[in-house]
Amino acid sequence: MSHVRLSAVAILLLASAALAQPEGLPRFELERLELNPNGRGSLVMGTGELLPSGGFRLSLLGHYEKDPLVLYADGSPVGALVGHRATAHLLVAWAPMRWLELGAQLPLVVWQRGDDLSARGLGAPATTGLSTPSVHARVGLLSQRREAPVDLAVELGVGLPVGSEEAIARDTTFRFSPKVMVGRRFGLLRAGVEAGVMVRPTVTLISDENVQDEVGTEVRLGGVLATTGSGLRGELNVRGTVPLTRQPGSLELLAGVRLPLGSLAEAYALGGPGFGDTPGTPSFRVLLGVALGGAEPPEPSARDDDGDGVKNSEDKCPTEAGPAARQGCPEKDTDGDGIEDTVDRCPREAGPAENQGCAGTEKGKDSDGDGVVDTADKCPQDAGSADNAGCPTKDRDGDGVLDAADKCPREAGPAARQGCPVKDTDGDGVVDDRDNCPSEAGLVELRGCPSKDSDGDSVADHLDNCPKEKGEATNQGCPEKDEQLVAIQKGKLEIKQAVFFATNKAVIQKRSFRMLDQVAWVIRQHPEIEKIVIEGHSDNVGDADVNRRLSLARAESVKDYLVKKGVEASRLEAKGYGPDRPLMSNKTAYGRAANRRVAFTIVTPGNE
Repeated sequence: MSHVRLSAVAILLLASAALAQPEGLPRFELERLELNPNGRGSLVMGTGELLPSGGFRLSLLGHYEKDPLVLYADGSPVGALVGHRATAHLLVAWAPMRWLELGAQLPLVVWQRGDDLSARGLGAPATTGLSTPSVHARVGLLSQRREAPVDLAVELGVGLPVGSEEAIARDTTFRFSPKVMVGRRFGLLRAGVEAGVMVRPTVTLISDENVQDEVGTEVRLGGVLATTGSGLRGELNVRGTVPLTRQPGSLELLAGVRLPLGSLAEAYALGGPGFGDTPGTPSFRVLLGVALGGAEPPEPSARDDDGDGVKNSEDKCPTEAGPAARQGCPEKDTDGDGIEDTVDRCPREAGPAENQGCAGTEKGKDSDGDGVVDTADKCPQDAGSADNAGCPTKDRDGDGVLDAADKCPREAGPAARQGCPVKDTDGDGVVDDRDNCPSEAGLVELRGCPSKDSDGDSVADHLDNCPKEKGEATNQGCPEKDEQLVAIQKGKLEIKQAVFFATNKAVIQKRSFRMLDQVAWVIRQHPEIEKIVIEGHSDNVGDADVNRRLSLARAESVKDYLVKKGVEASRLEAKGYGPDRPLMSNKTAYGRAANRRVAFTIVTPGNE
């Protein structure tokens, strides 16, 4: 609620010197509320997000304030010069370019009244009148929809001194409001903050011996938390001021709901209390309005930028319209010969279909008639196949690999082995050319060699954390006094504690150092482990791409830590899977916690 302190003597002096209505007060703009014309994220404050290029939003709202201007004398209330005020606001925003948005606000006092303070030398303000119109230009610097971490914008607003003096709705000169605003979407929530300065004339309202009440330049700060989506949405705004003159500070809480009316319009309501003595801060305010345009844009993957009916996420040519059957890519026939470029051997020279799009010249000649033009035919006088560059096919061992590419042309073998057969002399499942012990059956994880137990503690060396020191089988082959937090399992290192990181960062917490030191020790003791993939995983809360990047960064932090502890970097690989490989359902807190993890996968040579 706004308070202005005055004394009887000061009232009489000011009343005799007053030059504008209402009598006894200097000229100033009472209204303090500024709205967000584009409506992105918040109805009140900017969150750094602009309308899309060519987008617009037009909004009309009604606004009621209770006790925006209450007068005090010697610390005691004498009445509300403005006890009730209703204002209509017309707002418009338009984005001529992706990075630029222009806006305007036109407020009109449609009704106001207050207590009769004529006995104290103060005349009643006019019931109606134009309030201060304003215009702004907003420039977008960063956009989360274009892969930036946040939305960031700056704005310069200008208030025009053309309002009604009689309605307490006009400053003596222009007022300026530069702002910076930043916001970010977190799944179904959007958060934003706004900071700015309101530069306006300093005006002393009423003076007495103890205090001067002023309006003037002030720092304005605010924050918002809002829901997102295409249905009913809500938001909570907090706005406050830090005065740079002798005016008191203020704080307001404004909660709102927004209801879509089809795809292009919405209705909304906003209201909440005000705290503090700044003139223009009511005890509470309520707003009701409707808006046309400015609908929440779809996620980038759901957009169809080229308008071909194929979403960006599925469109291989998102900037060129093409049919769904071609995954959104257009058919191209550069030389206009009716043969698409992808199958036209001469895409820049028109030619008949029977000549594969090449003209009837030497360039398109096919002497042996095998469908491969002479310029590309390695055997132009002998008919062959396109797969064999126009030469006759030969496959003496009948394994499907042509002799020209077969490393074992007289011995059948799969194409994956370039035509050579698979041999496993000792039958242990490891082919001879990868088997370190080809004549002795062994384990795959030991490159075909048998396991050993050097320290005789019944734990095989390749599973023993202390292979050179006799220990307990229940303690991974190490002495009982040395608690083991790591276990070698088939295909993985199992850790018995989670790897903890700073919130939303890739910084490892100190409580995980002991366990990671042991991981490094185990890897160093087992040179037969040639490669370990360090996997970062997350739950499905928040943006999936952000989670993938964070999980990769965390895996790389673990890799860097192990390298510093003596593990060769060539034995480690970091991968970030984000939410793509959950262990459990993400529908419960327990499941989400289990899915946020770091895993160590042992890669067996030949099984990558």
